Amino acid sequence: MRGSKISPMGRGGALLRAFATALFVFGTDQGIKALVEGSLRVGEGMTLVPGFLSLTHIKNDGGAFGILGGSQALLLAGSAVAVGVVLWMLLSGPGSGAATYGCGLILGGAAGNLLDRLTAGEVTDYVHFSFWYIFNAADAAITVGVGLLLISAFRPERAGRQAAE
Repeated sequence: MRGSKISPMGRGGALLRAFATALFVFGTDQGIKALVEGSLRVGEGMTLVPGFLSLTHIKNDGGAFGILGGSQALLLAGSAVAVGVVLWMLLSGPGSGAATYGCGLILGGAAGNLLDRLTAGEVTDYVHFSFWYIFNAADAAITVGVGLLLISAFRPERAGRQAAE
């Protein structure tokens, strides 16, 4: 990627795709959280697929899996660093499509959860598979985004070829 020549239009297009993805994730996350908060009390659930999937409204003052509960300053700092790293990656030049969309997903998810932490001191979670922790759309976007970044990191030769074309 370093040696490949990227047109300014390619960089602008990648930034636009990443920010559009982030905006979509952020809006979707905040919209679903508003619906859940408006229709379910904290601790209340609604079965969608018996024995498998439900909506369960909880508040999480920790990070992923409730880790670091009550450590708001640390979680806010970590979120700010994550957003900064993703922005740096985007602004340092477009990589593969997977990296661009991965950054957008992470940015949108981090922004959604960061807004919750700043305004309420905790994050609203609601997706509850019977075999897993309760999470939200922002968490899912971050997880998929990290997966896309890992894919792009393990396939750099393909990313370089696409950028050069």
